[in-house]
Parts: sequence; structure tokens; C-alpha cells
Amino acid sequence: MKCLIHNIKMFILTNIIFLVTHSLTNAQEIYESFSINSDFKEIAFVTNYNEYVSGVIQIISTNKIFGEYNSIKLYKFSESDFNESLWLEERLENEIKYIGDVERLLRSEDSPLNDSVFEYAKSSLPNIDDTIKKAAFEPMWFCEHIKQGYNKEGKYLQLSCLFPLGMFKYYMTLRLQKIGKIHYYKLITALNNKRFKNIIDIADSFELK
Repeated sequence: MKCLIHNIKMFILTNIIFLVTHSLTNAQEIYESFSINSDFKEIAFVTNYNEYVSGVIQIISTNKIFGEYNSIKLYKFSESDFNESLWLEERLENEIKYIGDVERLLRSEDSPLNDSVFEYAKSSLPNIDDTIKKAAFEPMWFCEHIKQGYNKEGKYLQLSCLFPLGMFKYYMTLRLQKIGKIHYYKLITALNNKRFKNIIDIADSFELK
């Protein structure tokens, strides 16, 4: 009888410990969140294995052709004792590869520029080559000075750039924010000013829940 009572007590104690531990674990879980409307969707974001920054989520426009070029890519990483402004400038050198992707899209068979009403736009495309060449050697030439901004999670640093692509413009903004021991990095891109403002509003809504 004593043995049975002892076993019952141990069973109850074990379950109490499990419930308390489980509750504490859930209480410590956080996730990254943006407020988006029906023009955008959230998708999984997996980075290359040799990237030291980890992909978290990606917010993209629902447009099938241009959606991925109007987006927010959210990364995070753990690193201390580094110059955040210099990090943004160096990261920009990695991100300018996307200019080439846009250039190939504009010159592809599916490009809206293949419509006859865009003959002037077609004639302006060679100017894209000038932008790509200059961006490869001096990407900061297309950017504003690094600035500070604030959202619900506190202060962040922002590097905003504008790359002319013929009669088009490619907007690119890099944000770096430290929350606790984690750095969150956002790459924000858009192909027109109206969409860029939409995406910036989404980026400003970032918070941890």
C-alpha cells in the first residue's frame, strides 16, 4: 500500500514538473511578425548553407512575375563587437547581385517592355549596363548616408539606395537591428516608389511576439 501511494505521489510530481517546464518553455518562445495585407504573402525563407546569417521569413508581392523583386527578406544572426554601419556597407556589396536579376527580367521574353508601346523604354535599357558597372565598383554612390530609425522593438540602422535602370528604378534598403543578443537584418526591395512605400510600411510593423 505504501509503495502504491509513493508511486502515485511520484507520478503526480513528475507531471507537475513537466507542466511547469512546458509552460516556461512556451512562455520563452518568440516569433517574428509583420502586418501585411492581401497584396502580399509570407513564405518560408531558407538561406544557403554557407551563409552565416539565417533566413527567417520572406514577405513578397503576390504578383507572379515581379513579386520576388518587391519584398522583405528577414535574416538573423548572433555576433558581437562589430561596426554595424560598416557591416551594412559591406553587406550592400553582396546584395547588388539582385540588380543583375532585375536586368535579366526586364530584357526577357516575358518582359512588359516587349510591348510596342514601350519602344522608348527599350532604347533606354543600355543605361542599365552603366548602373551595373558602377554598382559593382562603388555601390555606395547610389545610397544615402546611414540613418537611425525606430520601430516597436527599438532602434535600427538603415542604408537606403536607389539604382536607376533605364527609365526604371530599383529601390533597395538595408536595415540592421539588435534585439537582445540577436541581430535582425532586413533586405527591402521594390521596383517602383508606390510599392516601395507599401513595403516600408510593412517593414515598420516588425515586432517580436
